[in-house]
Amino acid sequence: MIFRRLRERQRGLQSDSSLFRPLLFFAPLRLCERFLQFCQPAQPALRLLVLAVVALPGCGGGDRAAEPAGEPLPVVQTKTGSEMVLVPAGTFTMGSDSGRPDEAPAHEVQVDAFLIDRTEVTQEQYGKLVLANPSHFKGADRPVEQVSWALAALYCNLRSRDEGLEPCYNEETEDTARCNFQANGYRLPTEAEWEYACRAGSRTDWSFGSEARRLTDHAWCAENAGKKTQPVARKEPNAWGLYDVHGNVAEWCNDVYDPAYYAASKGKNPAGPADGEKYVLRGGAWNSRPEGCRSATRLGEDPGFQDACFARDAIGFRCVRREPTPAGPVIGPPPEHLAVGPAVPAVGGSGGTSGGWGKAKRCPSADGLGLRSAQPPATRPPATPPPYAARPDTPGVVLMADPSAILTAAMLGAAEKQQARKTGLVYGEVYLGHQTGRSHPERPERLTAIVRRLEQSGLMARLTRLDPQPADPQWLLAVHSAEHVEKIRRGCERGAGFVDSMDTPVSRQSCEAALAAAGGVLAAVDAVVAGKLENAFCAIRPPGHHATRSRAMGFCLLNNVAIAARYAQKKHKLPRILIVDWDVHHGNGTQAIFDDDPSVMYFSVHQHPFYPGTGTAVERGTGKAAGTKINVPLPAGSGDAEYLAAFEKKLVPAALEFRPDLVLVSAGFDAHSGDLLGQMEVTTGGYAELTRIVRRIAGQCCRGRLVSVLEGGYDLELLAESVEAHVRVLIE
Repeated sequence: MIFRRLRERQRGLQSDSSLFRPLLFFAPLRLCERFLQFCQPAQPALRLLVLAVVALPGCGGGDRAAEPAGEPLPVVQTKTGSEMVLVPAGTFTMGSDSGRPDEAPAHEVQVDAFLIDRTEVTQEQYGKLVLANPSHFKGADRPVEQVSWALAALYCNLRSRDEGLEPCYNEETEDTARCNFQANGYRLPTEAEWEYACRAGSRTDWSFGSEARRLTDHAWCAENAGKKTQPVARKEPNAWGLYDVHGNVAEWCNDVYDPAYYAASKGKNPAGPADGEKYVLRGGAWNSRPEGCRSATRLGEDPGFQDACFARDAIGFRCVRREPTPAGPVIGPPPEHLAVGPAVPAVGGSGGTSGGWGKAKRCPSADGLGLRSAQPPATRPPATPPPYAARPDTPGVVLMADPSAILTAAMLGAAEKQQARKTGLVYGEVYLGHQTGRSHPERPERLTAIVRRLEQSGLMARLTRLDPQPADPQWLLAVHSAEHVEKIRRGCERGAGFVDSMDTPVSRQSCEAALAAAGGVLAAVDAVVAGKLENAFCAIRPPGHHATRSRAMGFCLLNNVAIAARYAQKKHKLPRILIVDWDVHHGNGTQAIFDDDPSVMYFSVHQHPFYPGTGTAVERGTGKAAGTKINVPLPAGSGDAEYLAAFEKKLVPAALEFRPDLVLVSAGFDAHSGDLLGQMEVTTGGYAELTRIVRRIAGQCCRGRLVSVLEGGYDLELLAESVEAHVRVLIE
């Protein structure tokens, strides 16, 4: 009641004179409250006199623009233990007319209330939800870094699901960047939210004032960070209790970057341009000079780090979410400076303005947060639990209760509902035309056995069929020499019987099948990159991973996976490709094609010594590609345990550091314990586990984009059984 009366009197004063508007935000509210109790509406002269006295430097606190003051805002602890600051709605001046060109023009922006992480997301927090830690500078309390924009968005979704909230980013489509601001889950802050929270009511170059020499008190930057990140929350916070808004790591924002955007920015809850190639980074980093850490400094960065102007280990993020709506009155006494009541409309929501608070940039009282006082105990009826509860061990910190206390049953249902994931299947009868002879292990019956098994298991009905078309010659020539492609065509036309080696037989239809095999994989890449499918399995032949740039061998004519990798890079502009090869034989052709190319990581686990004789552990790539080729040769008799150890210990850390934009799998199933050619002991269940690992990598690094391509596997029953297990995991 007291705060409501104060707010009503403040609104009345706004109509008297704009002279006293700043008093509503910077005068100590307890003092204002006490004086205004004696100021009746019939005594305007006395009321103005009282407020004028409060405005004196001794009572009002001096120049607030230069030196913001006041208590930090309320801190909320989420269900999973992260601390967030509840930022009130308000209006502020965004940008700067005296800084860089992309900071102008300075313009007034209104922002709705929201919650924001007190610190940058730490490696400990990140590791609780994500497969592994990509950071260069390791430390549980250091900010996670080397995180792409997409990976930060994925973390937001994982954190949302972990707390039973509705994710904001759609992982089903290529256009993941479209954020659903109506969802109640976590997301990256808009650029306006970030600057509003950073400034904390200030209008100066930094949140603490305009003296660059003071930056080292508030930030880890080039002058004091020792050329690396530092633990979070070790420097002084800003006036609203946020740590490291200057320095340590530059923070991703949700907005697309446009240097001219401010000239056309919306006045309320701006969310950035609709489209663009780069995303906004804010706050500067450990390697930034003071100018780069200013509140208004903005940079555009490629979301996948290519052409990075920042070091990858200088980029991190923090999360925000819309302010939760309470379901009922507070039960039990709230913290002294926080009372719970109706929430402010969410960012991007349709609910009106921020009430009658004017330009309330900061207010230490509950009313200044847009929250009303709790009902007195005598009049408080029983109700559902509130979204906030006092934390007994830390005054002023509150726990966020179960979302069921905040959301209706319908909203919970929507939060839990996930759109069915789609898996594609490439297959065509054209592949059966590649005739190799009755006794040859790589025969057409391999594919018919797979198709029959998928139909009998019911999986075929859950797959999206992709019809193969011949690959355009330009994509073949991105990997193979023109002489090699012509050699295959002529050999098939004249019925040569084999190409290059006796183990690679051909028929007159083999060239057509080979072109369709490569084209089928490209069709799968198109569908996955476009977001029409999450992943795909290509039941194709002839296989490809032994084919080199100019030689056919080992049953392989064209290197289907290598062609797909180059296609993804050139056609779809995906810079980094991971190829995982678990065929029993080493993929010598794939490795040779990309041996000096650091943009393609090739991982192979295989029997050794064995055909073709390559794939030792010392083969790691050449030149700048050194370290991007990883071979794990295993002795005959190795099984699930050895394969899974190779994946977890070798593949996973390397892949997460590499951060592929697409995962391709050379899926040979001839390491199965009963295969005709191999001498390994991998089981059907083992292949399922290997598939889960590569799916996890794809999910973390590239929105789940994965295309699996059949290589070997020659026992028809075991091949069909293994492919069924593989596809089941892709559908999961």
